Amino acid sequence: MNLSKSKKIKLSALAGILSVGILTTGYSKMNKEVVLVVDGKKQILSTFKTNVGELLEEEKVKYDENDIVNLKLDTKLSNGIKVEVIDVEEKTIKESKEVPFEVDIVEDSDLDKGKTSVQNEGRMGKNELVYKVIYHNGKKVEKKFVEELVSIKPSNKIVKKGTKEEVQVASSRGENTRTITTASVKSTPRTDKTISVVATAYTGHSVTSTGTIPKWGTIAVDPSVIPYGSKVYIPSLNKTFIAEDCGGAIKGNKIDIYMGDESSVNSWGRQTIEIQILG
Repeated sequence: MNLSKSKKIKLSALAGILSVGILTTGYSKMNKEVVLVVDGKKQILSTFKTNVGELLEEEKVKYDENDIVNLKLDTKLSNGIKVEVIDVEEKTIKESKEVPFEVDIVEDSDLDKGKTSVQNEGRMGKNELVYKVIYHNGKKVEKKFVEELVSIKPSNKIVKKGTKEEVQVASSRGENTRTITTASVKSTPRTDKTISVVATAYTGHSVTSTGTIPKWGTIAVDPSVIPYGSKVYIPSLNKTFIAEDCGGAIKGNKIDIYMGDESSVNSWGRQTIEIQILG
């Protein structure tokens, strides 16, 4: 074989090998293996696209302004990069809440003292609590309170309390005494107020909102409903308590009764009771 011809064949073969190598190297640089997660489903893809936006368009991934894409759309793609699209949905829901009624005591001079009569039975009210709930890929991740709407106003229970008294009066001749009934002999009206509340319990050694040490006989209240320092009689416990504390969850017709230990707190739980705010 001619030596110059042999050299030409070798050079041609070498050029071919180099060309294939260059093409292969360029291919590997352009082709990228990426991880794509959509609606919680993961897949591994090979793509020649250069950024996140192009990849989502290539894979026909639908999303809107509420959805979450973990990377900016112009982020350059590289081997092993993870692109995730989270479907975000917002819903408004409503929950019902019972509103306790109050008990109004009305003095009645036509009713014998010591007797009571129910003029109007109370009726619980009902409110609607509006929440905004956020879902990611169909799973609830957040629940925000929006507002409270009045559906049915509570109707107070009205109880008549008798004040009419019998007075013993002697006859003008010193004979047997006789009994007369008068509506003019009445006790001074009290300012006692009976209301229905939701009562919980708490314990622990700390300082109350009024600077006292909590003890059996201390209750936490909403000061706008029951002023600090008020004496509150709880018939179910046959004890008078002092309103000395408050709490973030104690709003409206709610009270929190201080108890000495966790066992008592757990035994009490959550109860709807009637209390009397003493005048």
